[in-house]
Amino acid sequence: MKDNFDINVCYKKVFRMLGNEGTMDKMVNDIAEYTNTVITIIDIGGKILSASDGSLDGDDGGCKEQREKFTRLVARYIDVQEDESSEDSMLMEEEEGCKVISRITVKGNTEGFSIMESPFCGDFGMDTEEILCQVNDILCQAVGILMERYGHRVYYHASTLRRMIARSFFDEEAENGFKIKEIRSMYDAYVLPGFIVAVLEMKDYHMFQLQKAANGLADEFPDSFIYMKENRAYVLFSGVRVKHPEKKIRAVLEELCKGFGFYCGMSGAFDDVGLVEKKHFLVKKALEIGKSSEPEKGIYMEYDYYIQTVCSCAVSFIGKARYLEEELQELKNEDCMKGTCFYNTLKEYLLNGNNVSMTSKKLFIHRNTMIYRLGKINEILGVDINAPSVAWRLMLSIILQEQEWGN
Repeated sequence: MKDNFDINVCYKKVFRMLGNEGTMDKMVNDIAEYTNTVITIIDIGGKILSASDGSLDGDDGGCKEQREKFTRLVARYIDVQEDESSEDSMLMEEEEGCKVISRITVKGNTEGFSIMESPFCGDFGMDTEEILCQVNDILCQAVGILMERYGHRVYYHASTLRRMIARSFFDEEAENGFKIKEIRSMYDAYVLPGFIVAVLEMKDYHMFQLQKAANGLADEFPDSFIYMKENRAYVLFSGVRVKHPEKKIRAVLEELCKGFGFYCGMSGAFDDVGLVEKKHFLVKKALEIGKSSEPEKGIYMEYDYYIQTVCSCAVSFIGKARYLEEELQELKNEDCMKGTCFYNTLKEYLLNGNNVSMTSKKLFIHRNTMIYRLGKINEILGVDINAPSVAWRLMLSIILQEQEWGN
């Protein structure tokens, strides 16, 4: 720390940046240079937003190790804060030096953390510690203003820790924070067995409406974990069956779909938290497929679209090698040339479990017409479509083809 250090210089640098529409990077670099520290600004999930030493997020091992280091530090900071009920900057000693850390808030909602690092831990006097904490508080307030100005905010009132946990579950760019001891211990205390995954997507995106819906879910289900990104809210409900029955969760989600204009994908209840990633994938695919095929529905359950989801994963590999591909194409050609409806009739027949009466009612045709069409379909395909093994293969082949069209 400079002998002639003046805290007012920090205020001037901050006000100059804010008044001149300055950038976060410029402000962080100026303050770091004046205080002879390294300053890193991270978001709620540990992603580096600005760093005075030039180290930004990446996929290399060094960046991953750095993010884990910051996640551990934030976990310790939050843990100590809960005991001391303090919102100010805090000095934390580590082997490689001292770090001053504090929350960055936007309208009372934690959006990230500012971390100042100095290698001269043993040389700190009380005055120096207080000055660094004061500088970091000034920086946090200024960064919060910039975050609000440029839209880096979320505004929903789930706790900081719950938001960190939610991001680690649902953000594909986030590191798995639960491998870190400090986060894992908190996770064990917060996450209750019995889970449901839901993904809500706004039909007409409106940020504040999305945030309002997320707040409503957090109020109704305080054991949930909600992560918002772009026009979607990703939710992990915990304590399902014991605290929040599946039926109630679905009813609330249906109301949200009607009230806020959402599409919603939803999983069934499960107990193994290790399945969250897989359930997240299934729910997202059910949402995407359901929106395309049945846009009038509000909620798309994962297993209602299970076959389509599996086929969507296989379609790029299988391609034109589908079962009876040429024969099915011949069926479509017959429809084009003669104006028949054999292909769609076959599809509906298979989807209705090879039930003649149900399919004829759905297609609004006479039963005898249905029987005639099935006879012609058998003739063109050259197989018995009522043989169980043939019926399953045909249905999968048709779904694979539709998935290819969708892609």
